Amino acid sequence: MRAQRLFILAGIIAIGATIAADAQPLKVAARGAKRVTLSDRVGKNQFTWNSDAPLEKIKGSSEGVTGSFSLDPANLATMRGTISTKVSTMKSGSDQRDGHLKGDQWLDAAKYPTITFTITSITGVKVTKNKAKGTAKGNFTMHGVTKQISIPFTLTYLDASTATAKRAPGDLVMLNADFTIALKDFKVAGTKGLVGSKVGEKIKVKAQLFGTTSS
Repeated sequence: MRAQRLFILAGIIAIGATIAADAQPLKVAARGAKRVTLSDRVGKNQFTWNSDAPLEKIKGSSEGVTGSFSLDPANLATMRGTISTKVSTMKSGSDQRDGHLKGDQWLDAAKYPTITFTITSITGVKVTKNKAKGTAKGNFTMHGVTKQISIPFTLTYLDASTATAKRAPGDLVMLNADFTIALKDFKVAGTKGLVGSKVGEKIKVKAQLFGTTSS
């Protein structure tokens, strides 16, 4: 019985240590929870993606990115929010290919117009001055399918100043992330025979997000 209590106590201490590590504060002047809203005034919000297949390599982007998230500089583990992009804004350098991409055999923009990621938890936070690294876990929805994924990210927080005001009012937040999605996980079958030959089975995605605490 005593050994069991010690085991439980050790588990509680370990959980507490993890929570404390994730609660590292950013070294900034801002205090209290903020609502960060994405704004192209701060920087160009976009997703870029790469498809690497034996017969073809494709690079594309999506600029119809919107969303917001809560952020407490004293505890990044509490960050929650949703980021979305419109399938209709996706471009790959070929109008014909873009038409196929948005068609019903691929992403079906008419039926599933948005791709979204909703943050449900933040772990592994490491802070260096006004910058942080961590992992955002959440629900990624594409093509009508929702999967839970983990996305490593880096974040930079800039207190409002005369310099930042030249871009946008409020404190500014920049966030970068890299992740990979498998088309089959989201039931994207595509034109028969193309996935695996001319379209990669997995797509590498980079997110560049810019926001402000000014509503």
